[in-house]
Amino acid sequence: MKLFDGLVDDGRDVYKDIAEDAKDYADLQLQLVKLNLLSSLSQIASYLVVILVAALLAMGAFLYLSMVVVVWMKELTGSWMYGFLLMGIVFILLLCVFFLLRKKLLLNPIIKKLSSILFSNNSADNVMDENPSEAVECLSNKAEEEQGSHEE
Repeated sequence: MKLFDGLVDDGRDVYKDIAEDAKDYADLQLQLVKLNLLSSLSQIASYLVVILVAALLAMGAFLYLSMVVVVWMKELTGSWMYGFLLMGIVFILLLCVFFLLRKKLLLNPIIKKLSSILFSNNSADNVMDENPSEAVECLSNKAEEEQGSHEE
C-alpha cells in the first residue's frame, strides 16, 4: 500500500522510533525529577543541620550566661536561692515571649526558607536553561548507563 510506504525508513518502522524517543524522553524527565528532588533535599538537610548546630551553640552559651547571672546574684544577695529564682523567672518570661512570637520568630521564616528551596527556580530545572546541551548529555549518559546495566 502506498499509504504506509512513507512510514518505513530503511526497514525500520517510524512508530517504533517515536515510541523509543518517547521512552527516552520519559526516562530523562524522571532523571530530572530525581535531580530536582536530590537538590532540594540536600539543601533542606544542610539548612536543618545549620539550624540544629546554631541552636545547640546558643543553648550552651545561654547555659553559661545563666550560670554567670546566678553566681553574680549570689554575690549580691548572699544566697544561691535568689540567683536561681531570678534565672527561673527570666526563663519563664523568655518562654512566654517565645510562645507568643513563635509564628513570627520561628514558623514563618522556616516555612519561607523551605518553600523557597522546594519551589525555587534555581534548582535543577535551570540546568536546562543555563546549559541545556550539558544537562541533556548528562541525563542521556545516565540513561544509557542504566540501559546497559539492565541489558547485562
